[in-house]
Amino acid sequence: MGILEPLLKPTPTGGEICPSREDLQRALGSGAYLAKRETFHVSELPIHCEIYEHGIDSPVLMFLPGIGTYGELYAEMLWSLSQRGFNVVAIDPPGHGYSGGERGVYTVESVQESVSLVIDALEQRYDGPYFIYGYSIGALLAVAAAENDERISKVVCGTLLTTEVPPDLFHLLGWQWTWGSAMLFPGMRLPLAWMVDYDHLLAGHPAGMLINHDPMLVLDYPFKTLASLFSHRAGIMKRKYPFQLALVQGEQDEVLSVGYSRRVVYEAVQPIELITVPGEGHMMPLTAPLKLANIIAGWLNS
Repeated sequence: MGILEPLLKPTPTGGEICPSREDLQRALGSGAYLAKRETFHVSELPIHCEIYEHGIDSPVLMFLPGIGTYGELYAEMLWSLSQRGFNVVAIDPPGHGYSGGERGVYTVESVQESVSLVIDALEQRYDGPYFIYGYSIGALLAVAAAENDERISKVVCGTLLTTEVPPDLFHLLGWQWTWGSAMLFPGMRLPLAWMVDYDHLLAGHPAGMLINHDPMLVLDYPFKTLASLFSHRAGIMKRKYPFQLALVQGEQDEVLSVGYSRRVVYEAVQPIELITVPGEGHMMPLTAPLKLANIIAGWLNS
């Protein structure tokens, strides 16, 4: 890795955390892809990153994972993207995966700072351009990172939730309850299962019965983290930024409907290209990684 070598650290195998994680890796079919990554970290926390290098002159595509998860779970998709011409860098947010910090604790601002620190480190080796792909709640964070750092020129979202456009009254009331609870009980934790049912979303997938037993998964969140996410106001709803933005979503998405995404596209000031994928649901990065990599790479290269 050349100039990044001082930041490199031993690449985890999973077995040193818990033997059941090796079962999960086998179910995901990720072992061969994980062998192709290198890992590095930034900041004293530290922030853990996994890189699938394509070439020193290739564009850099950063990745922010979905709620509760971390970069390693998406190895097949990340490697597939690197094979399509990108230096792919998965970032474990603070308190997630192999990154330091209290489990499940971050703010939108701390993730923005982390992404900028990762770019600072990568600029020692790569000239760019720099893109970012955020999946699920990672999409909200990816847009926030791009709004905060002008070095990011393209953003891909795997669904996009904005608090300016509540999906329904239930979500709006839930957000208000979260904000109020965070003021009184900031450290009290809410089970992830109240927000995401991975057993249902991965029904029929070999990893479906294993992922909720992964000790690396964040299984509950403090109200202060949720309040930061669900009170965040997206700048793209009020102004246009220089970066390009696409929203890639399965037509059968079980978490946010395509109709909701059309509302976000309509109400945003920032131009957003909506790309819908027939026959696919919310978990495309795990259930259709090659198809998704082709779609994302095609848009980034267009």
